[in-house]
Amino acid sequence: MRTYIVFVLTFGFLYMIKSHVAQTECHKNCKYTIMLSKTHQAICTGRDLHYIPQFPDAITSVIMSGTNLTNIGENGFQNLTGIRLEDLKLNNNLISFIHEYAFVNLKFLGSLRIFQETLLDVNIIKVSVGKMKTTNLRSLYFQYNNWLLLPVDMFSSFSYSQIRNIRIYGNSFSKLNLTTFSPLKKLEKLFLSKNEIEQIDLKGIPKDLLDFRLNKNLLPKVPEWCTKDNCDVSLVRKLEVLDLSDNNIGDIRIKAFQCLPNLNKLLLNRIPMRIIRSNIFASLPVLYSLQISKIGFPLQKIDDYAFNSSSLSHLYMDVANFHFDREEFNPQTIFSLSPNLSFLNLDHNFFPKNETKMQQILSPLVRLKNLIISSTSLFILPKNVFPYLKSLETLILSSNRLSDWNDGSEIFRNMTSLRNLNLRDNFIKIINKNTFPAAVLKSLKVLDLSYNSFVCTCDQLWFTEWIKSTKVKLLSYPTLYKCRSPPSLDGTLLQKYVNSSKECPPWNPIYTTVILLLLSAAVLAVIFAIIMKCQTNIKNYLYLWRINYNRRKGYLPLQDADDFEYHAFVVYCDADRHWVHHKFLKKLEQDEGMKLCIHHRDFEIGESITANINNYLEKSWKVVVILSNDFAKSEWCQWEVDIVQERRRRQGRDVFLLIMLKSIDSKHMTNQLRALLDSASSLKYPVGVGEELFWTAAVETLRKPLGHPPTALL
Repeated sequence: MRTYIVFVLTFGFLYMIKSHVAQTECHKNCKYTIMLSKTHQAICTGRDLHYIPQFPDAITSVIMSGTNLTNIGENGFQNLTGIRLEDLKLNNNLISFIHEYAFVNLKFLGSLRIFQETLLDVNIIKVSVGKMKTTNLRSLYFQYNNWLLLPVDMFSSFSYSQIRNIRIYGNSFSKLNLTTFSPLKKLEKLFLSKNEIEQIDLKGIPKDLLDFRLNKNLLPKVPEWCTKDNCDVSLVRKLEVLDLSDNNIGDIRIKAFQCLPNLNKLLLNRIPMRIIRSNIFASLPVLYSLQISKIGFPLQKIDDYAFNSSSLSHLYMDVANFHFDREEFNPQTIFSLSPNLSFLNLDHNFFPKNETKMQQILSPLVRLKNLIISSTSLFILPKNVFPYLKSLETLILSSNRLSDWNDGSEIFRNMTSLRNLNLRDNFIKIINKNTFPAAVLKSLKVLDLSYNSFVCTCDQLWFTEWIKSTKVKLLSYPTLYKCRSPPSLDGTLLQKYVNSSKECPPWNPIYTTVILLLLSAAVLAVIFAIIMKCQTNIKNYLYLWRINYNRRKGYLPLQDADDFEYHAFVVYCDADRHWVHHKFLKKLEQDEGMKLCIHHRDFEIGESITANINNYLEKSWKVVVILSNDFAKSEWCQWEVDIVQERRRRQGRDVFLLIMLKSIDSKHMTNQLRALLDSASSLKYPVGVGEELFWTAAVETLRKPLGHPPTALL
């Protein structure tokens, strides 16, 4: 009965609105949206529309988009004065003129939006908007109008206005003086994104400003927030949100954020700052959220106590590609002075493989509730890291390289607060009673194990029974849970195996004893045979084992690109210089962020060529050889090939990237070149189709870590 009454009332209300709207005939270019909320919208489009039509009384929001208004005279908005218009948007209407008194009679207008009116001079808008008499105006939006300047007196007529929100996007102001906004005493939000601002003078900025967005500009440094007369007096004492993302800020000095006593949210995403210096956020007493995603391209260094902040609660440092196992990085200090951190996103960084370092990084975060360490190249789950995080409620470990473990009682010890565990897209095969402690499974609300390589055999029996009885929400089940083995079930939904009538036969303990005895005898026989047949190589195998063991312990680390000044040393013929300098360097240095050694540019003047080659080869991680017919004909290039071949003999074939720029005639193919091509795989540069695949393969080859050197050198 109650449902019926609600239906009747709703239908009656909509009928009354429809009847009311019908009093005014709908224009063919306009569509009306009638909602149960206070906002009723009209959208008019089409280049054949040259004026603003009449609208029903219920309309409160009008959008004129893609019309042909061109010239709006004094009475151009006359048809809008008969409705209670609260929101007006003019978008791409080819407007070139608006009469200075056109807006005067729009007394209920609270929001004015002028978008993509590139033919409309900013001074015309300044005059016409400045004549508005409404006391209801709260928001002004001027976006993508391609203004080249913002008049200093743009808002001089708004001294007594109630404007709270101004957004000016998509222009070209190389310099901006915020004295322009000083008349706006009530301004709380000022968004100046995408304006190509290189220099900004904060003098005159409204003192009550709460939210200031300067993202997607060209600022080379953080602006000064203190008055020039007194270094302790703030220009924006009430400011709570500051966005400086997507600027050219390469470094931040220690006192850059002084005089921001109420700032609680700071965004510095995607700036080329390669070093986070000590204590740069310590001057922000109430900083709550810090976003530094994808900085540095990649981030190179984090100084001691970089995140010194007793108030910091949320930290986003994802996609920074920072290596937490760098020698100069101190894991004990990074979060030691961040006691109240509750949310931490370190997605797409490189976590250390050393368990002790991981423990030193995370153990101070006793109040941490949300931890995201996806795509961090984790191979194993450490035993003595997560138990320190007793307050942890959400743990996301997706897109790593984790495989099975049977010591869950140690790994997840004390984690009774855990509610959400994400292990999506790893290499987990078996889930059994030892994978997670019973106390953790009892506390869990959500578990994600999708996109793993499940084995659908009797070893999975415990998990299949648990799925049937658990109250834990298993995300993406059953669609993204598939068998990967045995081969006969590859691609089969795990649910089908779970629901099958097949029963695993009980296991007789005698079988275990017999199998163990047989396996022991077989292992002893194999070991004896290997010793007898391969005794001459045993020393080499033992030595390799010692090297691998020392590398895992960190005593003998594999060198990577970060250990060298240059990513690669480039060997090429002078006839191919144009392609190397204008194609190869542009792609790898500008687009991929690599640093290459080029003899025309980097060799030291005054040194002999031989000395330069030897010196800069030692500074380079890999070697790129760009082959062509001209290269093959050059005796000097043949000599360089002999030199770089020594690098391959010492460090293995992965040290080379061979690029066949142009085919080599058979008569110019020397023994040295043939040996070089036989020693490593090469990429042929295609013109047109396939070029994108070529660059992808080249970048992957240059970033591929070096394997073990040849055994003979060990």
